[in-house]
Amino acid sequence: MPNWGLGVDLGTSFSAAAIVAGDRVEILEVGRERRIPSTVLLDDAGRLLAGSLAQRLVGRSPERAERNPKRYVGRGPMLLGGNPVDAGAALAALLELFVAEGRSRFDGARPAAVVLTHPVAWGEDRREVLRAAGAAVVPDATLHLVEEPVAAAVHYTESHNLSEGGRVAVYDLGGGTFDSAVLARRGGAFVVVGKPGGDDQIGGETFDERVYEYFGAQLAQRAPQWWEQVSTGVERRWLAAAADLLGEARAAKEALSEYDTASQYISGADVDVEISRTELENLIGTDIQRTADILDETIRQAQDDGGAQDRLAGIFLTGGASRMPLVEQTLRARYAAQVRTWDDPKTVVALGAARVARTHLAASPAQPPVQPAPQPVAVAQPVRPAEPVVVEGDRFDVRLGGVVEAVATGRDIYAWCRDPAASVDVLHRLDAATGQPDRQLALGRVTAWAASSEGLLVADRFGINARLHTLSPELVIRSTRPVMTVEDPVILADGAVGWAFLRPYASAFVDNSIGLPWGSTGGLSVIETNLTAVFVQDSLPLDIGDTARWYVNENNALRRLFDQNSPSESLPMLAHGSEGCVVILGRYASKAPMGASYRRPGGFAHGRHQAVQPYQIVCRVTSGGKVTHGARRSKNWLYQAVHHRDQWHLATEAGLETGPLEGESTTLLASRPRPGALRWFPAGEHMYAIGIEQVLPSRGLWVAILEPGGGLRTLFQDSAVSLLGHLTSRERAELPRVLPDGDGLWIAAGGGDGRTQLLHATPDGVTTAKSATGWLEPVARLSSGLLCLHDPWSQPGVARANLGHLVSVPL
Repeated sequence: MPNWGLGVDLGTSFSAAAIVAGDRVEILEVGRERRIPSTVLLDDAGRLLAGSLAQRLVGRSPERAERNPKRYVGRGPMLLGGNPVDAGAALAALLELFVAEGRSRFDGARPAAVVLTHPVAWGEDRREVLRAAGAAVVPDATLHLVEEPVAAAVHYTESHNLSEGGRVAVYDLGGGTFDSAVLARRGGAFVVVGKPGGDDQIGGETFDERVYEYFGAQLAQRAPQWWEQVSTGVERRWLAAAADLLGEARAAKEALSEYDTASQYISGADVDVEISRTELENLIGTDIQRTADILDETIRQAQDDGGAQDRLAGIFLTGGASRMPLVEQTLRARYAAQVRTWDDPKTVVALGAARVARTHLAASPAQPPVQPAPQPVAVAQPVRPAEPVVVEGDRFDVRLGGVVEAVATGRDIYAWCRDPAASVDVLHRLDAATGQPDRQLALGRVTAWAASSEGLLVADRFGINARLHTLSPELVIRSTRPVMTVEDPVILADGAVGWAFLRPYASAFVDNSIGLPWGSTGGLSVIETNLTAVFVQDSLPLDIGDTARWYVNENNALRRLFDQNSPSESLPMLAHGSEGCVVILGRYASKAPMGASYRRPGGFAHGRHQAVQPYQIVCRVTSGGKVTHGARRSKNWLYQAVHHRDQWHLATEAGLETGPLEGESTTLLASRPRPGALRWFPAGEHMYAIGIEQVLPSRGLWVAILEPGGGLRTLFQDSAVSLLGHLTSRERAELPRVLPDGDGLWIAAGGGDGRTQLLHATPDGVTTAKSATGWLEPVARLSSGLLCLHDPWSQPGVARANLGHLVSVPL
């Protein structure tokens, strides 16, 4: 049977593949298309469709489609028709289209070697998602991953001779992102030199949105009523009309690569809209200049690595958006003849991947055209390295590998571990004295968890189904129930009680186009569970009510950091010294246009809000299913409430305060730096304060302790040191890395040199207990030292890029 290989570029907006057999390398057309849309769609029967078919059905069911599934890799599931769908499943559906088409060309034989490409900046966790998708589709093929610029360089140098040690730069402007890298040929292969660059907010999709807005301004004048419905309506017909208009914007942008003007007929409005090449370049010129600046910096970084610009054999352009005339003009103005173009840069990466696959074919036997027998699902077994690691001359004994998170209850230590190639996660229990694992339990893909001395509450997903489990301290399942939530829940546990906070329906994204700040609005509910009960009675979710989350608008895309100057919702939090939980709800009252249908007070309006009056609600959830609400009309917005030693400690817009939870007669102890944030951290009999000088980007660290007399005493302050994690993020992976230990705190911080400092705060001051390369996160105190989560390849910052190892750190 024929022995053939496949190279696949699963792009943000479009995907392409190439086949290799013998010396022949060519693009694989699917449905006569050299590249297919990366769109996926979940149909009414629950089937995940991909490619051109999914794109054709977007107009019929826009709420069930996602045009850029690759953006969700490493960021949680997509919501298609209200159903969470894993990004890995979307990538697998796209890959299956290319594999099926390739098999039709080779008498049903499966590919012997498959090479998948990925952005150079992807960490191991994202690469594992791609690897798992490939293994699911071609389990019997030799599977390799290669960085996109490496694949591009492999293809270009096939026709451009490059000697050993020679260097090339790659400028990759795709549909969703921009990436740049310098590569050197060493030992017949390409390696990345220096630090790659990029911007994941610049790409063809961004330019499409600019043209969409430009057309929208014309439609607001020529067909105002139609445009009002398209820009604000949530009915399917208006969502479909918006999708069609975006398609016309893309068509106009692509036409301007060959013509000076583009005119599009908008059938729903029965008008024409126009744009010229000059107008387009005015819309995107700043972005193109930024990509050139990033390329300049990437090349400079490579020079620092021992290279020189005049050693570059060429600057190769890849990605569909690089075909725009302005790109070549901008780069030639800086690099002249070094710029190399290709007639179809959209397929360069796939062709290079196929050439890489060719090198693996010789060692791969031809495959018969039969399907392998179904294999049972493997239980993930996190790898424990046989040898300890040595950092700074210290021996770090490894307890467990493949760790996502770890928590300690005082009685036990638990680790949530993941094998990205399997469909299950594993919880491990470790002995609190030795840190050695002694029990384990396999579940679905875990999304949230919490542990107390009485048990655990764990949320997972198996396929698209979300479940909630209660576990004993020995990891014995006491109950399992399905739950309806469109986002990953927030889970808290205290003693014998656990709470799961759910989003019963999809949140609506809002911004100032409808008179509201940058954020989202939606509902919140909570399920209370007894962690110790043998016969667990399912309780109905308790409705907490509508709420609004206001964020820092980082880049017109992310909704991640709570705005510290607005009446935003908070994350649900344990009250600590008082029973139950506290969550601050963001609310507002407003007037909407006449005839508009809208939810109040926290919902989304189908029209522009007017006379918005914001306020907050303090919601307390206590055991027994009690939910109480108290209005907080103060303009000093509240973000955190901790009960400690018979007193409420509050983090507000003004700063750190003590006083009543819902009243206004509070005492200000520390003023918040306007660009920064402050939070309380209880530890034993003491209350500590931690602050960051600046929220975006996070930098500067301040640590203080509350004195018996009521004042705050500074223990540590350094603008060059930053907290690991973030004080204001809604993302679980970005929670601050702070561990209470008796009357002190362990604080993980970074100094900008790629190293983590473990700071130990006590009433006597702050000392640096340990420093290590990469990410080092405190988990629990052991008799032999400190149990930490270590990842030497992740830079200290707001989130860890890879799975880590639990290690014992001597102190």
